[in-house]
Amino acid sequence: MNYSINSRYPSLERLDSYPEYGDRRFKNQQNVVTPLVANRHRAYERKITNTDKLKAGIGAIAGTVIPMIFMMKKQKIKNPMKLEYGLKEIILLSGASVTGGVCAGMIGENKKTNENKIKEGLFQFLNASIPTWLVAGVLKLCESSKNFNNIPGKILSIAGALIVGMYGAASVSNLICDPHDKQPDRKLTLKDCLINIDDALGVLVLAKFPCADKLHFERLLPFIFAYCGYRAGKSN
Repeated sequence: MNYSINSRYPSLERLDSYPEYGDRRFKNQQNVVTPLVANRHRAYERKITNTDKLKAGIGAIAGTVIPMIFMMKKQKIKNPMKLEYGLKEIILLSGASVTGGVCAGMIGENKKTNENKIKEGLFQFLNASIPTWLVAGVLKLCESSKNFNNIPGKILSIAGALIVGMYGAASVSNLICDPHDKQPDRKLTLKDCLINIDDALGVLVLAKFPCADKLHFERLLPFIFAYCGYRAGKSN
C-alpha cells in the first residue's frame, strides 16, 4: 500500500509547531496563558540580532535627522539644540523616527516579523502623540476656566492628561493591532514613559521646582524619539 507517513499519522506534521503566545486555545479558565505555554513560546521566540539593531539604529537616526534639517531651515537656525518644539513638530519628529526605524528594520525579514515591527511602531507613535495632544488640550481648557487657570489646576491637569494619555495610547494600540483580543496586550513600561519626559518637565516648571526651567529637557526629544524608533525597528 503506497501512502505517506503523514497521511497515516497526521499529527506528526505538527510536532515541530508551537502555540502562539496568547492563543485562546491554550489559556486556562481564567483566560490567562499558562506559564508552560509562555515559556514554550519564549523558547521558540526569534532572537534579536546585532543586524536587527544596526538596521533599526540607522533607520531611526535617519528618520530623526531628516525632519530636523527641515525644521532648522523653517525656524532659520543652525544649531539643532535650539529647535523649538510645538505639537506639530513633536508629532512630525516622533512619526518620522518610528517610521525610519521600522522601515529599515523590516528589510530582509519575514511577514510575521514585519507585522510585529509595525505593531510596535504604531504603539511607539501613539504613545508619543496622544499624551501630547491631551496635555495641549487640557492646558487650553485650563486657561479658559476661572477655576483651573492657576498653577495647581494646571499641574493636576498635565499629570492627569499624561497618565490617561499613556494608558489610552496603549489601549488604542492594542485595539487596532488585535481587535479580536486574541493576543496578550502590549503593556506600558517605564521605558515607554520616558518619551513624555518633556510634558512631565512642564509640571516641574509650573511647580517652580528649583532649576527645572533651566534643564531644557526638550533638547533630549530627538534622542528619545530616535530611541523609540530603534526599539520599534529591532522588535521581533
